[in-house]
Amino acid sequence: MPLLAIWETNPDAVRQSSIEQIVAMAGDGVLKDQGQCSTELREYLQQTDSDQLELYIEHCLSNSFTRSGEVFQDLVNELGRRLDYKVTNGRYRGSPSAIGFDGIWLSPEGQSIVAEAKTTDAYTVKLDVIASYRDRLLDAKAIEQPSSVLYCRPPGYGRTRSANSRLAARVGYSPNKRRLTDQAC
Repeated sequence: MPLLAIWETNPDAVRQSSIEQIVAMAGDGVLKDQGQCSTELREYLQQTDSDQLELYIEHCLSNSFTRSGEVFQDLVNELGRRLDYKVTNGRYRGSPSAIGFDGIWLSPEGQSIVAEAKTTDAYTVKLDVIASYRDRLLDAKAIEQPSSVLYCRPPGYGRTRSANSRLAARVGYSPNKRRLTDQAC
């Protein structure tokens, strides 16, 4: 029985499931771009409550599991939706023919945010690379100014954070130069 059918008939069973089990119940259980699993997971995330999202986010940041980064990406984008942004989901995997980004958030006032989400800081992500996604999206007319970059990552190193750890974010905006600042969220 697919995830959404179970959610409709027995929401408590879904709430008691781990995020890995929820992914396995969604579609064919394999998260991939434009796949049935990702479509169903994203629809479920839009329907579940914020307390569940918080549990799933903490789990993604504290535990390594298959496709945890992709699940976290969808969770971060769902947070954007709940903040009243119109969200375009990015690709799970990079492609030489596509601009890499995890999400584009468009505010009601017309500001674009290019979102990038990582579950670990075990490897270095160059902020210039993330900023280049925004620049390439601007050049392709996929977004307009004003635009910013939101980089969500766990604080600390690797998956060594406590259950009370917070998500760190870097936000940058400038039409002429990049300005990045650390903020806890």
